[in-house]
Amino acid sequence: MPDGALPHALMAQAARAHAERIALRFGERAWTFAEFDAAVNRLAAGLAQRFEKGARIALFMANCPEYLLLQCAIERAGLVRVPVNSRATAYELAEIVADCEPAALFYDRATSERARSAGIWSLRIDELSSVERDGTPPERAALDDLCSINYTSGTSGRPKGAMLSHRNWAALYRNMLIDRDIRGDDVLAHIGPLTHSSGTYFVPWFLRGATSVVVEGASVDNLLAAIERHRVTVFTCVPTVLTRIVNHPGLDRFDLSSLRWIGYGAEPIPRNTLDKALARFGPILSQNYGQTEAMMTCTTLPAAEHFVRGTSEPRVGCIGRPYTFVEIVLRSPDGKPVPAGEIGELTIRSDHVMLGYWRRPEETAKALREGWLWTGDLGRMDERGFITLAGRSKEMLISGGHNIYPAEVEAALTACPGILEAAVVAQADPDWGEIAVAFVSLAADTRIAADEIRAAVRPRLGIKTPKRIEIVAALPKTGNGKVDKKVLRERLA
Repeated sequence: MPDGALPHALMAQAARAHAERIALRFGERAWTFAEFDAAVNRLAAGLAQRFEKGARIALFMANCPEYLLLQCAIERAGLVRVPVNSRATAYELAEIVADCEPAALFYDRATSERARSAGIWSLRIDELSSVERDGTPPERAALDDLCSINYTSGTSGRPKGAMLSHRNWAALYRNMLIDRDIRGDDVLAHIGPLTHSSGTYFVPWFLRGATSVVVEGASVDNLLAAIERHRVTVFTCVPTVLTRIVNHPGLDRFDLSSLRWIGYGAEPIPRNTLDKALARFGPILSQNYGQTEAMMTCTTLPAAEHFVRGTSEPRVGCIGRPYTFVEIVLRSPDGKPVPAGEIGELTIRSDHVMLGYWRRPEETAKALREGWLWTGDLGRMDERGFITLAGRSKEMLISGGHNIYPAEVEAALTACPGILEAAVVAQADPDWGEIAVAFVSLAADTRIAADEIRAAVRPRLGIKTPKRIEIVAALPKTGNGKVDKKVLRERLA
């Protein structure tokens, strides 16, 4: 992607090139590339007329075509997009509104009650036509202008708004287009929240001329039906969703033969889920690692590298190697690089790293140091550059003088037959200082006691074996589908 090219300008160019092809489907509705671009233009013209350049515009809705139209129109109008997960509570929404002071909020029927409590100008998406205007919107955006404020999930504290410029987003799309297998004849299904990573995938596939299908209700049943109906070739999801897919009782009733690529990321994948997915779909899985602060494109593990070289053993816990235009160095707390095989914090330097946190100079100074983003994620890098995560630096616990990294323990637990998911958190202990407590959920047909699980993993984990294991019906999730360890720590407290 050439320097100076704004993503929305490239989208308009792609719309001309692929004018009559279908760009977007949702249920029985469909937009060609020309129709989508024209609708974005009308919205952008109306938004530019109503709001000053740089005004923040919050989007608070479930997955729908209007989200994608607004996402593109806001950028084209020189405004700043603030995506809010549709599952956010009224309190969480109020925190974001107070922090970034958006000039407007767009919402849907499901979020209407919470949206109206925000106390700012708001409009329900079925009234979008009242915003549209004919004509070409003024060119108000520059490459280094602020494009979006993306809030962290807040599982470890108050949410922070990561500021991403148009240049950051252009670099992100360049990374995807260079290092991901994105094709013009693809049909891409969106099941994850468009306010998060799923919405990020829309643009690079649009630039290639592919079709996006927004799955109604974002349910697994509807995804499987959409794959069969529209001959979907690609979808991405969090491991939690992939776990539900591979354990779906009616999975074999659907024709999924069109799939050529399944992406996953955002959290470690359970070993049993990985094994089942590879057995059911074949070697078409691709892992991706990114952060809100370095959106999406930090490392990738393509399908061809999912296995240890020369074996059929999958690289469990591995997040792959850096993208072509991304530098990653693992460092000790004093900033020095650690040797291969030793645990260090991932630090990232790339054009897609955020500008900083909105109105948080102290937090920005902690995260951005001498041109590098300190991610808070710990991992090991081998001699070939493959990185395996060990967990968050704040999650590491010290038990009896031994460092315990939750991701390693979770990987061992989810390798046990019948365990669907696992999450490990620390609990204060008078004898050990801290102990590892594991929460696990089981497959429907599994009967196993906590002591049996501990006995199964002890040969592999030794001193790192959890002192306590809680078997639960399901692990709590955040609004974007990740395991919510904050809730688990609160349970222990």
